[in-house]
Amino acid sequence: MAIRKLFPMYGSPAPRVVTLAGTITIGSSGAISAQTGSKLAGATVTQTGGKTGRYAVAFSRTFKRILSARADFVGPDDSAFPTTTGSTTKLRLLTTSGFSIQCVRSDTQADALPASGSIITWSALVATV
Repeated sequence: MAIRKLFPMYGSPAPRVVTLAGTITIGSSGAISAQTGSKLAGATVTQTGGKTGRYAVAFSRTFKRILSARADFVGPDDSAFPTTTGSTTKLRLLTTSGFSIQCVRSDTQADALPASGSIITWSALVATV
């Protein structure tokens, strides 16, 4: 029996629901040095000027609704997680066309740039209807 007959929603958690996801690598001064391509991720991420430790995730198109979104900090291998740089991620400005990732210090929760070489993974579950 074909896999699609056993699991008709194979590849999607529900009909008309799309998963968008990608990673960004942080370079010096909080700049994005690399990211998952927009065709694969379904979005482009940019550093938000004038906002410390903030990154805007802009979807390639507007969706009907956003079901969930998240961002996670991936620290360097074999090193302690830093407390003086933005090593905790939070979300802001959740809309049907994207959201913002805010990096904060883990000790004071103050907005802060992530350390160079850090990676942030992000994902969003969006509905087309």
